[in-house]
Amino acid sequence: MCGYDLRREPKRKRQVSWVDALLVLAVLGVVLFWWQAGSRQSPDDAESTEAAGIPAAAIPILPAEPTITPTNVLATPAEEAPSKPSGTVEHEVVQGETLLSIALDYGITVDEVRAANGLTGDLIRPGDRLTIPNQQAVVAPQVGQAAPKGPVSTFDYVVQDGDTIISIAARLGSTVEEILSANGLGVSDLIRPGDSLKIPVRQVPSEVLESSSTVQETSAALVEGATPVTSTRQTGIYAAPQLIAPADNATLPSSEAVLLRWASVDLLKQNEWYVVLLYPQSQDARQFPSIWTKSTSHRMELEYAPEPGKSASYSWQVSVVRVNSKAGGGYGLEPASPTSELRRFTWE
Repeated sequence: MCGYDLRREPKRKRQVSWVDALLVLAVLGVVLFWWQAGSRQSPDDAESTEAAGIPAAAIPILPAEPTITPTNVLATPAEEAPSKPSGTVEHEVVQGETLLSIALDYGITVDEVRAANGLTGDLIRPGDRLTIPNQQAVVAPQVGQAAPKGPVSTFDYVVQDGDTIISIAARLGSTVEEILSANGLGVSDLIRPGDSLKIPVRQVPSEVLESSSTVQETSAALVEGATPVTSTRQTGIYAAPQLIAPADNATLPSSEAVLLRWASVDLLKQNEWYVVLLYPQSQDARQFPSIWTKSTSHRMELEYAPEPGKSASYSWQVSVVRVNSKAGGGYGLEPASPTSELRRFTWE
């Protein structure tokens, strides 16, 4: 024959069934799903990746001693009311008073009275209690109380910068009413530095007046031709006396005397004196004249104590005053220190 080997069977083409195709597609779908899931990153993973990619040189170095934030600092509650400033006094409004008249009485402005009491207008009523923000305030006697009696000594005084009638009365032991009356002034009249005023002071001890003459005689007795020694303290100003006792707003038993004490400002000259002023703050408190002393204390004896079952409140302060003799006769006063703080105590 032709020599072709008829025993070999011809090769048949391999056919892919539809089952195989579905299986391949399923496998591809699973692979595609996992590939997409792996490519998604959470924000945390992204940050970690970015952090891992920061070069070492760009990483900040922490200080060796880190700052420690204190944990024991307490915040002030917003609703807590602020404390009253040192030296304020309380004034009870009486019939006929206005904010303007009260401000003039205490030598301050109407705006200062409003600010101290949270007022937005001018309406006040009898019986209202107002806080007066003035450390130098002379407290007016309560209604029905008699002013101190006794002989009056009148001194000349030259008004200084910052003086008001109220501050002059507080520093020199007089009262606003008597200064206004002695000088023919009204409550709305102004005083200016350099003005000369008459200052009436009640019950001034005779040794106070004599002390000014002694100083003048000592100066006149200097040997002729000798160089006088000038004392810086003779015309200088001491620091304000520092009050020691009683403590501010103390309550003291009426069975015991009250000892007012303050620190010495220095060795006083012969014509220099501590002046203690007591201002009654209640109906049963007495009206006292100014107290002149070389000591650093003053004792309020039991004879001045309130009756059993009653109480008496006082404000008090101390200043140093210098008494000078005038060439034409008479006496002059000048402050030798600022007034101390104003303290208050109750005797009951």
